[in-house]
Amino acid sequence: MTPNDVLAALDESPHDQPTAPAIVVGVDVSAGSREALRWAATESRRTGLPLCVLHAWQMDDLPAASTRATDYTQACAADARARATRWTRDTLGDDRAKSRWTLEIVEGAAGPALVSRSRSAGVLVLGTAAHTGQRHVVGGSVSRYCLAHAVPPVVAVPAAATALDS
Repeated sequence: MTPNDVLAALDESPHDQPTAPAIVVGVDVSAGSREALRWAATESRRTGLPLCVLHAWQMDDLPAASTRATDYTQACAADARARATRWTRDTLGDDRAKSRWTLEIVEGAAGPALVSRSRSAGVLVLGTAAHTGQRHVVGGSVSRYCLAHAVPPVVAVPAAATALDS
């Protein structure tokens, strides 16, 4: 399925109904994620579909559960929300008022969180970057996971080329 096929499917969806699917975009503050959010926001405005911005975060294992561990976890969650909110607002800029968007913060692995949240979505949008070598082997690929498991079409948006890429 090409991006144009996805756009055609979005155009045919019932935008004015409250049960209309959303555009779900996964963000992680990378360059590819920034481009994916911009693309998804443009499609949200074009189609009238609501935009769900999803940021998944994970924390290293903590020692045995305690009040200090709970406080630390809550502080980490608040920090993840604050950083993702600031990054999303900065990325959308003045266009943020032109789209119906929500931000969801999920603790857990990004791939499964995105697949779960996008089950009833019209499309799942992801930023991509070249993952090679040890980083790919150790960390895997969220895009690859979503392409293999997601229900809706997946649009993979590459990071914009920079002067260093030329």
